[in-house]
Amino acid sequence: MITYIPLLFVMIPVVASIIIYLFKYRMVSRLVFLFQSVLISLYVYLLVQGVYDNPITLIFGGWTPVFAISFYVDQTTMIFIGLTLFMWFVILLFTFKKHRDDHMYLFFLMFLQGVFLGLVQTNDLFNFFVFLELITVLVTILISYNKNGPSYRAGIYYLLINTLGAMFILIGIILLYYVYGSINIQYIASQIHKYSDSNIIKLAYVMMLSGISIKAAFVPLYSWLPRAHGVAQTSISALLSGLIVKLSLYGFIRIHHDMFSGASYNTGTFFFYVGAITGLVGVMFALVQKDLKQILAYHTVSQIGLMMMGLSSLNAVSFSGGLLHILNHAFFKSLLFLAAGQIIYTYKTKKVYEIQGVFKSMPMTAIVLIIGMLGISGMPLFNGFVSKSLIKYAFKDNAFHMFLYTIINIGTVTSFLKFSRVLFGPKLDFMMIFRDSKRMISMLILASTILLFGLLYTPIIQLIFHFDAKQVMPFALSSWTDYALYVLIGIPLYRFVIKKDDRLLQKIRQFSMSFEDANYALILYISVFISVMFFMI
Repeated sequence: MITYIPLLFVMIPVVASIIIYLFKYRMVSRLVFLFQSVLISLYVYLLVQGVYDNPITLIFGGWTPVFAISFYVDQTTMIFIGLTLFMWFVILLFTFKKHRDDHMYLFFLMFLQGVFLGLVQTNDLFNFFVFLELITVLVTILISYNKNGPSYRAGIYYLLINTLGAMFILIGIILLYYVYGSINIQYIASQIHKYSDSNIIKLAYVMMLSGISIKAAFVPLYSWLPRAHGVAQTSISALLSGLIVKLSLYGFIRIHHDMFSGASYNTGTFFFYVGAITGLVGVMFALVQKDLKQILAYHTVSQIGLMMMGLSSLNAVSFSGGLLHILNHAFFKSLLFLAAGQIIYTYKTKKVYEIQGVFKSMPMTAIVLIIGMLGISGMPLFNGFVSKSLIKYAFKDNAFHMFLYTIINIGTVTSFLKFSRVLFGPKLDFMMIFRDSKRMISMLILASTILLFGLLYTPIIQLIFHFDAKQVMPFALSSWTDYALYVLIGIPLYRFVIKKDDRLLQKIRQFSMSFEDANYALILYISVFISVMFFMI
């Protein structure tokens, strides 16, 4: 039975979505939580059975593994399944009161969960591509769900850019099939060394990871992400930033670290600098924004870059830090989006300089917002500090790499000093405060998880990654002095540079990349990538 549970992870949400669509009753809508409970129970059963350390494979149709459609569940898959189930439960809890009678919305959300779980379990490249494209279509619909001009434009832009990325992935898959005669990921990984020097295989590697780079919103391929966040509903923004965009990083792990590990392509440095540039550019754009959701959107770009600085490393500690930061970012960024959504709904504006007095008007929202800000800024005792400490371990002796990492952190702290101004000031008497206990519970769950991963990091890291956490030192004087230094630099940087909002900062904020510009950026990115692959390694 245990080998069929991966299939149930896909089928249960899909069947649930169909039931919700066909039987449009409020009681049926409540079944989403029953289905989530079943999924979580199955996940716990897999953990109890030791699947986390003993991978399982489900082969469909009785074919030999080389040619079969199959699911493969290992440690990385289990991490992403657990994160998916957790995030979907929180988002459904947050959004249920508003959408419990919107059966179409729940249909798309539940169907998306099933497809998402299919992608992280698939062991063949064809279904990886199919699931990826289904996710692109479903997310496009959810981005456009407000059914107005801006949401339609952002949805179409997202669809075009991400379909372009999928096309490059498909080209890479075709090239691999041409050489190896199989699309089974494990089989190709076992045979990759035989033809790794072939230009066709190198080109397949470039094509697939270029497509992944688009979907990951690496600089200069990031333009779709801020557009989508700016118009999507709060719950979709939280899901998009907290989870959906991480699919590309899952793809990077499967392609770069798993499938092509035997090829010995020395591209770690290239992807480190892609991550560093993405982190720096993302935080630069975040600093100059005045829209709450745009600040958070560009910080997603920046934090994706930080994750890549860890995931590109061959050092097991830094790689684990990048993977852990995927989890931690999901917690604090989703919390920040949900809290910001509550504030925007109450104040009827997204402008950071038009909002004040949140602490007095919405004290619980203010508290969870602070926890999210301390998490993303990497304050000791919060979850962001733990994963950032692991990420920087590989380059702690490289002064230039540490400098890049420090600049990203200073920019993050400065940006959230600006963000925090909404907390202070007088309460506005005319406001109507929206009360929803489920929404507050969902935010408290995320806030508690941030604290849990920050305080109990030792058993969590041992449980997930099987090594001690001696690199994480939240009580060391140096950890607190480093964070204090970030704040001390950030305060004058905000007051005397960012707050003045001079012409240069306005031009940076107004910069927008058209679809044509995005294509030129893609050509530039692929050209550099090809140069690295064919002439520099």
